[in-house]
Amino acid sequence: MGNIYYLSSAEIIIFLSNMDFHQQDIRQFLQESIPIRFRQLGPPAFEDFIRYLFEVDGYDIVPARQTGEFEGMIIAKKEYITLVIMPLRKNPTEVLGDEVVAKAIKAKEFLNTDQSWIITTSSFDPATRELAEESDIELWDWDALYGALCQLFFEGKNHVEYMEDHMQPVSSEERAAELKLKVKWQATEGVGTEWFNLGLTIMNPTERNIYIHLELPALIDQKRNQIMADQWVEGEFVSGLIYAGASVRTNALFSVAKLGDRPSGGRIVLTCHERVEVPLTYHLQAKLQGQACYIVTYCYSARSEEYRVMTNYRDQVLARSIAGRSFVNFYYFISPLLVSVAKNHSSMDKMLRRIAFYSIPRIINRISSRNIR
Repeated sequence: MGNIYYLSSAEIIIFLSNMDFHQQDIRQFLQESIPIRFRQLGPPAFEDFIRYLFEVDGYDIVPARQTGEFEGMIIAKKEYITLVIMPLRKNPTEVLGDEVVAKAIKAKEFLNTDQSWIITTSSFDPATRELAEESDIELWDWDALYGALCQLFFEGKNHVEYMEDHMQPVSSEERAAELKLKVKWQATEGVGTEWFNLGLTIMNPTERNIYIHLELPALIDQKRNQIMADQWVEGEFVSGLIYAGASVRTNALFSVAKLGDRPSGGRIVLTCHERVEVPLTYHLQAKLQGQACYIVTYCYSARSEEYRVMTNYRDQVLARSIAGRSFVNFYYFISPLLVSVAKNHSSMDKMLRRIAFYSIPRIINRISSRNIR
Protein backbone atom coordinates (compact mmCIF):
# COMPACT_ATOMS: atom_id res chain seq x y z
CA MET A 1 0.00 0.00 0.00
CA GLY A 2 1.39 3.43 -0.89
CA ASN A 3 1.62 6.57 1.14
CA ILE A 4 -1.40 8.85 1.54
CA TYR A 5 -0.88 12.59 1.06
CA TYR A 6 -3.03 15.06 2.93
CA LEU A 7 -2.91 18.81 2.23
CA SER A 8 -3.55 20.97 5.29
CA SER A 9 -3.52 24.75 5.59
CA ALA A 10 0.05 24.73 6.89
CA GLU A 11 1.88 21.79 5.32
CA ILE A 12 1.68 18.58 3.33
CA ILE A 13 1.42 15.65 5.71
CA ILE A 14 2.43 12.22 4.43
CA PHE A 15 0.46 9.44 6.11
CA LEU A 16 2.76 6.41 6.04
CA SER A 17 0.75 3.27 5.41
CA ASN A 18 3.31 0.50 5.96
CA MET A 19 6.70 0.60 7.65
CA ASP A 20 9.26 -1.98 8.79
CA PHE A 21 10.10 -0.69 12.25
CA HIS A 22 12.85 -3.29 12.63
CA GLN A 23 14.77 -1.37 9.93
CA GLN A 24 14.21 2.05 11.55
CA ASP A 25 16.43 4.07 13.84
CA ILE A 26 13.63 3.67 16.35
CA ARG A 27 14.76 6.35 18.80
CA GLN A 28 15.09 8.91 16.04
CA PHE A 29 11.68 7.86 14.71
CA LEU A 30 10.15 8.33 18.16
CA GLN A 31 11.92 11.67 18.63
CA GLU A 32 10.12 12.90 15.51
CA SER A 33 6.81 11.13 16.14
CA ILE A 34 6.10 11.71 19.84
CA PRO A 35 5.54 15.52 19.59
CA ILE A 36 2.85 14.96 16.93
CA ARG A 37 1.49 11.74 18.51
CA PHE A 38 2.19 9.61 15.43
CA ARG A 39 -0.20 11.61 13.25
CA GLN A 40 2.08 11.01 10.24
CA LEU A 41 1.14 7.32 10.41
CA GLY A 42 -1.96 5.94 8.74
CA PRO A 43 -3.99 3.33 10.70
CA PRO A 44 -2.14 0.29 9.21
CA ALA A 45 1.27 1.80 10.00
CA PHE A 46 0.22 2.66 13.56
CA GLU A 47 -1.00 -0.93 13.98
CA ASP A 48 2.39 -2.16 12.74
CA PHE A 49 4.10 0.10 15.27
CA ILE A 50 2.05 -1.33 18.15
CA ARG A 51 2.92 -4.85 16.93
CA TYR A 52 6.58 -3.88 16.97
CA LEU A 53 6.22 -2.36 20.45
CA PHE A 54 4.87 -5.62 21.90
CA GLU A 55 7.51 -7.68 20.08
CA VAL A 56 10.20 -5.55 21.74
CA ASP A 57 8.50 -6.25 25.08
CA GLY A 58 8.83 -10.00 24.51
CA TYR A 59 5.42 -10.92 23.07
CA ASP A 60 4.85 -13.28 20.15
CA ILE A 61 2.52 -11.76 17.56
CA VAL A 62 -0.01 -13.94 15.75
CA PRO A 63 0.82 -13.28 12.05
CA ALA A 64 -2.74 -13.13 10.68
CA ARG A 65 -4.45 -9.74 10.43
CA GLN A 66 -8.01 -9.57 11.71
CA THR A 67 -10.83 -8.74 9.29
CA GLY A 68 -14.44 -7.62 9.50
CA GLU A 69 -15.45 -5.75 12.65
CA PHE A 70 -12.17 -6.77 14.32
CA GLU A 71 -9.99 -5.35 11.53
CA GLY A 72 -6.81 -3.78 12.83
CA MET A 73 -6.78 -5.72 16.11
CA ILE A 74 -3.62 -7.55 17.17
CA ILE A 75 -3.28 -10.87 18.98
CA ALA A 76 -0.15 -11.15 21.16
CA LYS A 77 1.03 -14.02 23.38
CA LYS A 78 3.50 -14.11 26.27
CA GLU A 79 3.98 -17.19 28.43
CA TYR A 80 0.42 -18.28 29.29
CA ILE A 81 -1.40 -15.03 28.52
CA THR A 82 -3.03 -14.08 25.21
CA LEU A 83 -4.05 -10.49 24.47
CA VAL A 84 -6.21 -8.88 21.83
CA ILE A 85 -5.04 -5.28 21.31
CA MET A 86 -7.05 -2.51 19.66
CA PRO A 87 -4.69 0.29 18.43
CA LEU A 88 -6.47 3.62 17.84
CA ARG A 89 -4.47 6.57 16.47
CA LYS A 90 -6.79 9.49 17.21
CA ASN A 91 -6.77 13.26 17.31
CA PRO A 92 -5.32 14.33 20.70
CA THR A 93 -8.51 16.26 21.51
CA GLU A 94 -10.80 13.27 20.91
CA VAL A 95 -12.20 11.58 24.03
CA LEU A 96 -13.13 7.93 23.52
CA GLY A 97 -16.42 6.61 24.89
CA ASP A 98 -18.11 3.37 25.90
CA GLU A 99 -18.38 2.06 22.33
CA VAL A 100 -14.67 1.21 22.17
CA VAL A 101 -14.89 -0.77 25.41
CA ALA A 102 -17.97 -2.63 24.12
CA LYS A 103 -16.00 -3.56 20.99
CA ALA A 104 -13.02 -4.71 23.09
CA ILE A 105 -15.30 -6.93 25.22
CA LYS A 106 -16.78 -8.49 22.09
CA ALA A 107 -13.31 -9.07 20.58
CA LYS A 108 -12.10 -10.79 23.75
CA GLU A 109 -15.07 -13.16 23.72
CA PHE A 110 -15.05 -13.86 19.97
CA LEU A 111 -11.27 -14.32 19.66
CA ASN A 112 -11.11 -16.26 22.95
CA THR A 113 -8.23 -14.28 24.53
CA ASP A 114 -7.34 -13.86 28.21
CA GLN A 115 -7.22 -10.08 28.09
CA SER A 116 -8.32 -7.19 25.87
CA TRP A 117 -6.38 -3.90 25.63
CA ILE A 118 -7.16 -0.56 24.00
CA ILE A 119 -4.19 1.68 23.13
CA THR A 120 -4.79 5.21 21.86
CA THR A 121 -3.00 8.50 21.26
CA SER A 122 -5.91 10.41 22.83
CA SER A 123 -7.87 9.83 26.07
CA PHE A 124 -10.93 8.16 27.63
CA ASP A 125 -13.82 9.79 29.46
CA PRO A 126 -14.32 8.88 33.16
CA ALA A 127 -17.42 6.75 32.55
CA THR A 128 -15.52 4.70 29.96
CA ARG A 129 -12.71 4.10 32.45
CA GLU A 130 -15.24 2.83 35.00
CA LEU A 131 -16.83 0.50 32.44
CA ALA A 132 -13.40 -0.81 31.42
CA GLU A 133 -12.45 -1.51 35.03
CA GLU A 134 -15.72 -3.38 35.63
CA SER A 135 -15.19 -5.40 32.42
CA ASP A 136 -11.45 -6.08 33.01
CA ILE A 137 -10.40 -4.17 29.89
CA GLU A 138 -6.93 -2.57 29.96
CA LEU A 139 -6.87 1.07 28.79
CA TRP A 140 -3.76 2.89 27.61
CA ASP A 141 -4.29 6.57 26.93
CA TRP A 142 -1.52 8.80 25.55
CA ASP A 143 0.17 9.17 28.94
CA ALA A 144 0.30 5.40 29.44
CA LEU A 145 1.59 4.79 25.91
CA TYR A 146 4.24 7.50 26.31
CA GLY A 147 5.30 5.99 29.64
CA ALA A 148 5.74 2.57 28.00
CA LEU A 149 7.84 4.12 25.21
CA CYS A 150 10.08 5.84 27.76
CA GLN A 151 10.62 2.58 29.64
CA LEU A 152 11.36 0.51 26.53
CA PHE A 153 13.50 2.93 24.51
CA PHE A 154 14.70 5.80 26.72
CA GLU A 155 15.80 4.06 29.96
CA GLY A 156 12.74 5.46 31.74
CA LYS A 157 13.74 9.07 31.01
CA ASN A 158 11.83 11.78 29.17
CA HIS A 159 12.64 11.23 25.48
CA VAL A 160 14.09 14.73 25.10
CA GLU A 161 16.40 14.30 28.09
CA TYR A 162 17.56 10.91 26.80
CA MET A 163 18.35 12.18 23.31
CA GLU A 164 20.17 15.21 24.66
CA ASP A 165 22.32 12.95 26.86
CA HIS A 166 23.26 10.85 23.84
CA MET A 167 23.70 13.52 21.17
CA GLN A 168 26.93 15.13 20.11
CA PRO A 169 27.28 18.35 22.14
CA VAL A 170 26.40 21.59 20.37
CA SER A 171 27.11 24.91 22.06
CA SER A 172 24.18 27.04 23.18
CA GLU A 173 25.56 29.91 21.08
CA GLU A 174 25.45 27.77 17.93
CA ARG A 175 21.93 26.57 18.71
CA ALA A 176 20.58 30.03 19.50
CA ALA A 177 21.97 31.42 16.25
CA GLU A 178 20.06 28.99 14.05
CA LEU A 179 16.42 29.97 14.61
CA LYS A 180 14.56 32.90 16.15
CA LEU A 181 11.20 32.92 17.95
CA LYS A 182 8.43 35.47 18.52
CA VAL A 183 5.33 34.74 20.59
CA LYS A 184 2.07 36.45 21.50
CA TRP A 185 -1.23 35.55 23.11
CA GLN A 186 -3.89 35.79 20.40
CA ALA A 187 -7.66 35.35 20.67
CA THR A 188 -8.01 33.37 17.45
CA GLU A 189 -11.31 32.76 15.70
CA GLY A 190 -12.52 29.18 16.00
CA VAL A 191 -10.75 28.53 19.33
CA GLY A 192 -13.18 28.03 22.20
CA THR A 193 -13.15 29.99 25.44
CA GLU A 194 -11.80 26.95 27.30
CA TRP A 195 -8.42 27.59 25.63
CA PHE A 196 -5.85 30.37 25.48
CA ASN A 197 -4.16 30.48 22.08
CA LEU A 198 -0.44 31.20 21.83
CA GLY A 199 0.74 32.39 18.42
CA LEU A 200 4.34 31.44 17.60
CA THR A 201 6.48 32.67 14.71
CA ILE A 202 9.67 30.72 13.99
CA MET A 203 12.17 32.54 11.78
CA ASN A 204 15.08 31.03 9.86
CA PRO A 205 17.64 33.82 9.34
CA THR A 206 20.25 31.46 7.91
CA GLU A 207 21.15 30.81 4.27
CA ARG A 208 20.13 27.16 4.41
CA ASN A 209 16.81 25.31 4.54
CA ILE A 210 16.06 23.73 7.94
CA TYR A 211 13.75 20.76 8.47
CA ILE A 212 12.43 20.72 12.05
CA HIS A 213 9.98 19.00 14.39
CA LEU A 214 8.49 21.02 17.25
CA GLU A 215 7.79 20.00 20.83
CA LEU A 216 4.83 21.65 22.52
CA PRO A 217 6.03 24.94 24.05
CA ALA A 218 6.43 25.63 27.77
CA LEU A 219 5.44 28.84 29.54
CA ILE A 220 7.76 29.95 32.34
CA ASP A 221 5.52 32.45 34.09
CA GLN A 222 6.55 35.44 36.20
CA LYS A 223 6.58 33.25 39.32
CA ARG A 224 8.90 30.79 37.53
CA ASN A 225 6.24 28.11 37.27
CA GLN A 226 6.64 25.89 34.21
CA ILE A 227 3.35 25.22 32.40
CA MET A 228 3.26 23.02 29.29
CA ALA A 229 0.92 23.69 26.37
CA ASP A 230 -1.80 21.06 25.99
CA GLN A 231 -1.94 20.65 22.22
CA TRP A 232 -1.35 22.24 18.83
CA VAL A 233 -4.24 23.81 16.95
CA GLU A 234 -5.47 21.21 14.46
CA GLY A 235 -3.81 21.52 11.05
CA GLU A 236 -1.09 23.94 12.20
CA PHE A 237 2.64 23.61 11.47
CA VAL A 238 4.37 21.15 13.80
CA SER A 239 7.02 19.74 11.46
CA GLY A 240 8.40 20.56 8.05
CA LEU A 241 10.81 22.67 6.08
CA ILE A 242 11.55 26.32 6.85
CA TYR A 243 13.27 27.82 3.84
CA ALA A 244 16.32 30.08 4.13
CA GLY A 245 15.28 33.59 5.19
CA ALA A 246 11.64 32.53 5.70
CA SER A 247 9.39 32.11 8.73
CA VAL A 248 6.42 29.96 9.70
CA ARG A 249 3.54 30.62 12.07
CA THR A 250 1.79 28.11 14.27
CA ASN A 251 -0.53 28.06 17.29
CA ALA A 252 -0.49 26.12 20.56
CA LEU A 253 -3.31 25.89 23.10
CA PHE A 254 -3.09 26.25 26.88
CA SER A 255 -6.03 25.15 29.01
CA VAL A 256 -7.86 27.90 30.91
CA ALA A 257 -8.03 25.43 33.77
CA LYS A 258 -4.22 25.62 34.01
CA LEU A 259 -3.71 29.36 33.54
CA GLY A 260 -6.75 30.81 35.28
CA ASP A 261 -8.88 33.73 34.14
CA ARG A 262 -6.22 35.19 31.87
CA PRO A 263 -2.80 34.08 30.60
CA SER A 264 0.22 35.61 32.28
CA GLY A 265 3.40 37.01 30.83
CA GLY A 266 6.83 35.46 31.24
CA ARG A 267 8.84 33.62 28.64
CA ILE A 268 8.19 30.79 26.22
CA VAL A 269 10.63 27.93 25.65
CA LEU A 270 10.18 26.01 22.39
CA THR A 271 12.21 22.87 21.70
CA CYS A 272 12.92 22.15 18.02
CA HIS A 273 14.61 19.06 16.60
CA GLU A 274 16.45 19.42 13.31
CA ARG A 275 16.68 16.36 11.08
CA VAL A 276 20.33 16.17 9.99
CA GLU A 277 22.98 13.45 10.02
CA VAL A 278 23.84 14.35 13.61
CA PRO A 279 20.47 15.46 15.05
CA LEU A 280 20.42 18.94 16.58
CA THR A 281 18.09 20.24 19.26
CA TYR A 282 17.34 23.96 19.64
CA HIS A 283 15.80 25.50 22.74
CA LEU A 284 14.33 28.77 21.51
CA GLN A 285 13.18 31.39 23.99
CA ALA A 286 11.08 34.54 23.66
CA LYS A 287 9.56 37.06 26.06
CA LEU A 288 5.80 36.96 26.37
CA GLN A 289 3.67 40.01 27.15
CA GLY A 290 -0.01 40.85 27.20
CA GLN A 291 -3.12 38.76 26.75
CA ALA A 292 -5.55 38.18 23.93
CA CYS A 293 -8.22 40.89 23.59
CA TYR A 294 -11.47 38.90 23.57
CA ILE A 295 -14.19 41.44 22.72
CA VAL A 296 -12.15 43.24 20.05
CA THR A 297 -11.30 39.89 18.46
CA TYR A 298 -14.92 38.75 18.58
CA CYS A 299 -16.34 41.94 17.05
CA TYR A 300 -13.53 42.67 14.59
CA SER A 301 -10.75 40.04 14.27
CA ALA A 302 -7.27 39.31 15.57
CA ARG A 303 -5.91 40.65 12.27
CA SER A 304 -7.74 43.98 12.38
CA GLU A 305 -6.26 47.43 12.95
CA GLU A 306 -8.59 47.81 15.94
CA TYR A 307 -7.03 44.73 17.54
CA ARG A 308 -3.50 46.02 16.97
CA VAL A 309 -4.20 49.47 18.43
CA MET A 310 -6.14 48.21 21.46
CA THR A 311 -3.60 45.55 22.44
CA ASN A 312 -0.75 48.05 22.03
CA TYR A 313 -2.60 50.50 24.29
CA ARG A 314 -3.12 47.75 26.85
CA ASP A 315 0.58 46.75 26.87
CA GLN A 316 2.13 50.22 26.56
CA VAL A 317 -0.20 52.29 28.76
CA LEU A 318 -2.65 50.35 30.93
CA ALA A 319 -0.13 47.74 32.07
CA ARG A 320 2.14 50.46 33.48
CA SER A 321 -0.18 51.74 36.21
CA ILE A 322 -1.99 50.16 39.15
CA ALA A 323 -5.37 51.49 37.97
CA GLY A 324 -4.69 50.28 34.43
CA ARG A 325 -3.72 46.80 35.57
CA SER A 326 -6.83 46.62 37.74
CA PHE A 327 -8.98 47.48 34.73
CA VAL A 328 -7.19 44.85 32.61
CA ASN A 329 -7.73 42.24 35.34
CA PHE A 330 -11.46 43.01 35.43
CA TYR A 331 -11.67 42.99 31.62
CA TYR A 332 -10.11 39.52 31.41
CA PHE A 333 -12.41 38.26 34.11
CA ILE A 334 -15.65 39.39 32.44
CA SER A 335 -14.93 39.41 28.69
CA PRO A 336 -14.58 35.61 28.14
CA LEU A 337 -17.97 35.15 29.81
CA LEU A 338 -19.59 37.84 27.65
CA VAL A 339 -18.15 36.39 24.44
CA SER A 340 -19.20 32.86 25.41
CA VAL A 341 -22.82 34.00 26.00
CA ALA A 342 -22.85 36.11 22.82
CA LYS A 343 -21.86 33.13 20.68
CA ASN A 344 -25.00 31.28 21.77
CA HIS A 345 -27.56 34.11 22.11
CA SER A 346 -28.32 36.45 19.22
CA SER A 347 -29.66 39.22 21.48
CA MET A 348 -26.42 39.29 23.49
CA ASP A 349 -24.42 39.15 20.27
CA LYS A 350 -26.22 42.22 18.89
CA MET A 351 -25.84 44.15 22.14
CA LEU A 352 -22.15 43.36 22.49
CA ARG A 353 -21.42 44.36 18.89
CA ARG A 354 -23.45 47.55 19.22
CA ILE A 355 -21.48 48.59 22.30
CA ALA A 356 -18.15 47.65 20.71
CA PHE A 357 -18.81 49.41 17.39
CA TYR A 358 -19.87 52.54 19.27
CA SER A 359 -17.13 52.70 21.90
CA ILE A 360 -14.00 51.19 20.33
CA PRO A 361 -13.67 53.72 17.43
CA ARG A 362 -13.98 56.56 19.98
CA ILE A 363 -11.32 54.99 22.20
CA ILE A 364 -9.04 54.57 19.18
CA ASN A 365 -9.54 58.23 18.18
CA ARG A 366 -8.55 59.27 21.68
CA ILE A 367 -5.52 56.97 21.60
CA SER A 368 -4.52 58.39 18.20
CA SER A 369 -4.71 61.96 19.50
CA ARG A 370 -2.16 60.97 22.14
CA ASN A 371 0.11 59.22 19.61
CA ILE A 372 -0.09 55.85 21.34
CA ARG A 373 -0.32 53.69 18.24
